[in-house]
Order: sequence, then structure tokens, then C-alpha cells
Amino acid sequence: MDASKLRNSCICGNTQPYLECCGRFADPIAAAVAMSQEIQSAGSSGPVAASPPESGSGGEAASLYHAFRHGLHELSMALFPLRALYQAYWEKLGKEEYPHDMLMEDPDYGRAIIENFFWDHFVQYSDARPILRTARELEGKELRLAHDLMQWSYAPLWFYRVQERTEKTARLINLGNLKAHTVLHGGRLPAHAEGVITRILPFRGKEFCGHTLLVFGAAGASAGPRPDALFRAGCRELGVKASVTLRPDVHCEEWRRHGSVFLALWRADVYDSTVGKPLRDSGSAPGFNLALRNRDALLSALAGTGDARPAGPGCWELRFRAMRLARLEAKGGNLLVTLADPAFRAHVRDWLRDRLGAAVSASDSGVAAMPGESAESQDIWVHTPLDALVGQTPIQASTHDLGRRRLHLLLRDMRKQGRDIVSLQRQLGL
Repeated sequence: MDASKLRNSCICGNTQPYLECCGRFADPIAAAVAMSQEIQSAGSSGPVAASPPESGSGGEAASLYHAFRHGLHELSMALFPLRALYQAYWEKLGKEEYPHDMLMEDPDYGRAIIENFFWDHFVQYSDARPILRTARELEGKELRLAHDLMQWSYAPLWFYRVQERTEKTARLINLGNLKAHTVLHGGRLPAHAEGVITRILPFRGKEFCGHTLLVFGAAGASAGPRPDALFRAGCRELGVKASVTLRPDVHCEEWRRHGSVFLALWRADVYDSTVGKPLRDSGSAPGFNLALRNRDALLSALAGTGDARPAGPGCWELRFRAMRLARLEAKGGNLLVTLADPAFRAHVRDWLRDRLGAAVSASDSGVAAMPGESAESQDIWVHTPLDALVGQTPIQASTHDLGRRRLHLLLRDMRKQGRDIVSLQRQLGL
């Protein structure tokens, strides 16, 4: 997410529009109810900002959740002007190996990045700390909300195991001290969650999940030690005991790091373990071609999956969750595949084989041989015309100086991707 996308996102950092995210909670519940009644009395059939709370305990819970989200809205509105400083923070992230911009379309990830910016990367207990300053500014207007904001500033982004879950509430177990928390999540916690990273924010005697909600696990997952193992790995990296209660006034450096450490663990488990870990400056990702057997079968197979999204006539974007992996383009009798990063090559090839096996043929593809593949695959590659060689095959390019220079560059990129090029060099006389 660059600066322009940030300006167009919700005030909390979510990639959804403001009116679909925090805008619904801009007014206190009493004002929202009054506005709803006024619109209904005027006979309007348009959407309303909020519906009146229902009677009974369910209506009281809905009103309480609306009041909590209104408090988060007020905090986000107070912090919103400070997002002009986000560009400097983004430049800091740009120096890290992981290309964060590839994942900023994930609303959970983008919101966690923004929250880390405000919670973890400001000097603690000074006028530069925005949450404490906002609490002091609200103190004269609404002492109760100011007290809540002060308490929120002590809430770490932490690992929890989901023990029970209902439509609006969940019972979470702190993986460090094993303390149980009954939290209200307003329907944001999916039913398949096994573990979660979130901030538990106290409000009016209850506890709520904060803006960031990073979910682990899948439906039917075993009782496993995976979230516990990830949590303990994060504690080892931070240099704190698993049972510690992290506080910004006691663990200043650990506090500034813990958000990014836990976010990296979630990213590695949810994205990188499936599609591969992309790295900044990981080298070029040359595309490859697959021969089309049946164009109609290709269109039908791509239309039946949610991973491939149309990107123009005869073009599709292959994604995993919010991450773009490759661009697919049907041109003539070939399917051209352009990778977003070399790390995605194995996952993309497996996906193409499993989902499009009846529509494309990999036997005469331009895919270079991977380590451990047969010599037959390498023989196919050296006789395949490549765009990087201006349409020549590697065998043809090896016969003249300019082609050999291009081959050296191509083989160097292949070596950076972990591919075995020794036999290819020998075969091409390089």
C-alpha cells in the first residue's frame, strides 16, 4: 500500500472503504438511533447508519459493541492526521528483506501494519506517543473514554487459542499465562479459527478484540501445538519468557518489536508456508509457456476457481488470498505464465498441474528444469524458444557471442533461484 492507497483507505488502515468499515460507528448509539428514527419517519427507504438496539440482553450487547467501536472510531480519527508520517515508516519497511507491499491488499495485514506504526514504533510515555496524548485531550470532554484509551495503550498484540466461539463472543486462552478471556468480537472472528493474534481492549467492564485480528488454523484442525510453538518462537526472538505480561514501561524495546515479530510469524504460517517466501531483490522471475490443449476447458477451469481473477481479455491474475502470484495470458496456442516472484514458481506449477491438467500440456513447456528433475526436461528447455533470448532457443543462442552473454545472465538468475545449472552449462558449452 503506497501513500495514495493509504489516503483512500479507512481511518483504521483497513483497505475497505470508510463507510463499510468504521464509518458505521461514527455516531454514538443514541445519535445513530435518533437519525434512524428520523429517516424512517420521513419515509426514506435508503440505508441507515445504524438500527435501533433491540430489547433484551442481545440489544444491550449490540449497543455496547457499537459504543466500543465508536470509541475506536474516535481514536482512529484523532490518529488519522498523523498518517502523514506513515511514508517515513513505509521507507523503513522498504529496507527490510520482505516486500511488504505485496501483502498490503490483505485487510488484516494492512490494518496490523498501521496499528504497529501507532502502538509499537512511537517513543513510550512522551508527548510523541499519540494514544496517550489523545487520551489526555479527551479527558476534559469524556473522562470515561479517556480512561479506556489509557488502558488500551497497555494492551499488547498477543497470541491466544480459541477455546469456544459464538456468533458475537469467544473464549480465548492466553498462551503465555493461560488466563481465559471472554471477548466480544462482533462477528469478526471466523468459525474455523484455531488461534488468533489480537489486542484485547477493556471497555465498560467487558473485553473486546481490537482492530487487528490475525487468524490461524482451519476447520477440523487437530488440537495441535502449532500456535503454541509459534508463540514460543516469538518469545525467544523477543528475549522474554512466555509467561511474561508485556508492558511498555517495563519492556520498552521488546514492546516496540513484538508487533512486527508476531506479524512475521503469522505471515510465514498463513502465506509463506504455502506459496513460498518472497524476498526483496530476489532476482528476476522469467515467465514460462504451457501448450494449450483445449481453450474451452481452460476458460471453464479458470471460471470455476476463486484463485484466478479476470484481468482483461484472455488474461487472469492468479492469487493466494490477497497475494498476487502470477499473471496468466492465453495467446495463440500457448498459456503464458509470468511470476510475481521466483519463490512462487513451485506453487504456481503445482496449481496449474492440479487445476488445469486437462486444458494445458506441460510436456512441451518452456519451464526450465528444477533441481532433481529429469535430464529429459532439461533437453526440452534447451530446445524451447525463449523471450529472454529474443525468440531463440538456448542451443541457438549458444552459437554466437551476444546469445552467450544473454545465456550467462539467464543462467545466473536461475542459479539465484536455487536451480541446478551445471548440466545445462555443460550441455550449452558454457
